[in-house]
Amino acid sequence: MITTGSKLFYGLGAVSTIGAILWFIQNDGGSIGVVALGFLALALVFLGAIASFSRDGHVLSTDTAAHATSAAADRPVGRSLWPLGVAIAIGTIVVGLVTSPGIFKVGVALLIAFGGEWLIQAWADRASADGGYNEKVRGWVVHPLEIPVGAALLLAVIVLSFSRVMLALSAEAGPIVFAILASLVLFFGVLLSVRRGANMRVLGGIGAVIMVALAGIGIALALNGEREGLVKASAEDHYAVRPCEEGAEEADHDASQSMSAKSNIAAVVTLENGSLSAHQVGMPGDGTVITLQRSNPSVILFKNRDDEHRRMVVTYGKVVEDLGGGVTNEKVLEACTSLVEKGGEQMVSVKFPKPSFAAAEPYSITVPGLEGQAVEVQVP
Repeated sequence: MITTGSKLFYGLGAVSTIGAILWFIQNDGGSIGVVALGFLALALVFLGAIASFSRDGHVLSTDTAAHATSAAADRPVGRSLWPLGVAIAIGTIVVGLVTSPGIFKVGVALLIAFGGEWLIQAWADRASADGGYNEKVRGWVVHPLEIPVGAALLLAVIVLSFSRVMLALSAEAGPIVFAILASLVLFFGVLLSVRRGANMRVLGGIGAVIMVALAGIGIALALNGEREGLVKASAEDHYAVRPCEEGAEEADHDASQSMSAKSNIAAVVTLENGSLSAHQVGMPGDGTVITLQRSNPSVILFKNRDDEHRRMVVTYGKVVEDLGGGVTNEKVLEACTSLVEKGGEQMVSVKFPKPSFAAAEPYSITVPGLEGQAVEVQVP
């Protein structure tokens, strides 16, 4: 019996067969197109035969019970995107096998998540004949996990996207853009609070568009890179390494000029009228020699009373690094403050590794650019 569905397949098969013949004639026996169209024709004819055999799924009985219990009368299973997710996860795993372990781990995590969702969806769709009840059953199982994980991922996308935007903008434009975005969020929040009967599907669609746009902008700016100043600071490691020379450096910009009263100061070093003096806490008078403890951190406070910006440098030994091949490098151990303006103060915390008499050079406190002024540090 040739049914309606089988006619379509037979017709397409006939067209493919004619196409194969024409290809053969036009290309003087070219085999690639002929084989492809020939196999396509066979597949279409085979599908037409299946449609004829199953009579397009129609029940030919006039019995109402037969129609109600036939397979064609069953409620179709709902559409699902989880198989697509599983395919993407498998592709990610394959790519990770030849590129990066991190990508491989992400693929495994996606496979577990999408595969689990697919299994639960297939189970829930057959829980009963009621689609609404099946959806509730699925929600009872997976919503306690989907909602917090989805919220965490959504929050991560928002935070990371905003961070890429802020890092790509200039230091002057960043606060302005952030203020505008915050105002827009507040504005739409007010609108939603006023119009409580808004369509949730429309709101969800708007939110999805905004999230996709934000994520796209974040990805584009992440690929473009951070602004030039941050790239330079990261390459030169401005804030991890504090230089102790006389001139101003990046780490000196906007440095604090005051200290807490709870800093547990061991000694106070003061620069005034080009002269350096030190006062040890708990001892009377000022001088140029102080005694500090060994193996425990000692906090030294520096006060600048001169007009020029100055920094204090504490030198507390020297180490020899073996670079291999008989090559060594001597490294001076020192700690310093940022540049301190007139009337400002800063501190450094130093742990002296051994007594001063065992050191190759004496421990000292100096100010770069100030010749002939130093405070001797004695460590018993």
